[in-house]
Amino acid sequence: MEQRVTQKINDRTKDLISLHVAGATVRHTSPYSELKVDENTQPLDSAFIATYVAPFYLQRKDTDEFRQKYLAVKSSIDIKLVSKLLGDFNWRPRSVGAYFSALGGMNELEEHIGKLLLRSDVCYTGNNYCLALASFSSQAAIHYLEQYLEYYLEQPDLWFDQNSAMAALSYIGAKQGEDLITPYIPLWQKFIANKPNWDLAESIELFSQQMSVLNEFKYELNS
Repeated sequence: MEQRVTQKINDRTKDLISLHVAGATVRHTSPYSELKVDENTQPLDSAFIATYVAPFYLQRKDTDEFRQKYLAVKSSIDIKLVSKLLGDFNWRPRSVGAYFSALGGMNELEEHIGKLLLRSDVCYTGNNYCLALASFSSQAAIHYLEQYLEYYLEQPDLWFDQNSAMAALSYIGAKQGEDLITPYIPLWQKFIANKPNWDLAESIELFSQQMSVLNEFKYELNS
């Protein structure tokens, strides 16, 4: 009996470690937790990770190194491959997949990315989801961002990617000549009451810079 209990504890510990490594450092339930998304049935193999994940997930996007690494594999990057990145339950491939989808103008993956943002299963990915949605700048993208803000701005203990979502909505609004974030300012002010270092203007400026880097490289790729 004691041996079975010990084994269950060990298995549970392994599961928790695996979740932590994947980026699921904050466990939470939300109205979006059960949203269906395409998930891989097999783990990514080491060669795939070495080619499409490891060189990119921590790399600054405004460097020649990133661009050269991307150009080296660009011909093999398609929707199927990016879907495979997004379908892995790990922040590293998901963040790369979201950025690749933005660079490649893969609007077909908008629903997948929007649902991943709403679910917020893993950390460190939300900003890239927002970059991708901002790059699509569709009504659907706006809707995903609004849904995200309507729920997550009401969760003051979840320090997720509310700033990136606000910045993405601001970016799309400026692009379309609309004010999309003013309706969310009251919720934002309440949300940051316990976050003295969260500055919306700074977040919007940083996000705009990130979009400029993305759009500049995207333009070069399509020229």
